[in-house]
Amino acid sequence: MGLMGAGMTDGAVTGGQEQGQGKIELRISLVGTHTRRDDLKALRAWLKKAPVIEDALERNELALEHKDSSVQVDAMAGELIQDIILVVSVELARSVADHAWRSVETWLRNRRRFADPEETPRVTLEGPPEGPGSDLRRDTDRDTGPGIGRDGGPDAGPESGGINGTGGDESGEV
Repeated sequence: MGLMGAGMTDGAVTGGQEQGQGKIELRISLVGTHTRRDDLKALRAWLKKAPVIEDALERNELALEHKDSSVQVDAMAGELIQDIILVVSVELARSVADHAWRSVETWLRNRRRFADPEETPRVTLEGPPEGPGSDLRRDTDRDTGPGIGRDGGPDAGPESGGINGTGGDESGEV
């Protein structure tokens, strides 16, 4: 999965790691937990261990960053909550989004097993508002497999495996 030169640039494309390389940001947001900051750290660690994501990071085809969240309702004492940002070339955006989303679904299944009954964890992945990648949108309340959506309950199938929310042998399941 090598990088190809991108000629596309517009307001949604950010400065890339290589001159002239069109990059976009995929934003992963988490809401609905009492430990949002810790959960974001765990999800970020989980994503970094997914083989496709890990390989892209090693080849500098992907950057894993964080930025202030656009959803600050859960912030306490004026503390800003951050989202996970995947910075990737336009060409690889769809593939990275698909692999990242599968990892998010697995992480969320595991996280929901330990959720407080009052918690309703929800994760979204969004591409830029317009331009290349703007059609990349996922929401665990609507775009998930069996047993992952908020109303579906945890999936107890063998593929949901590991219990360690910060990684483990499950993170590679993409």
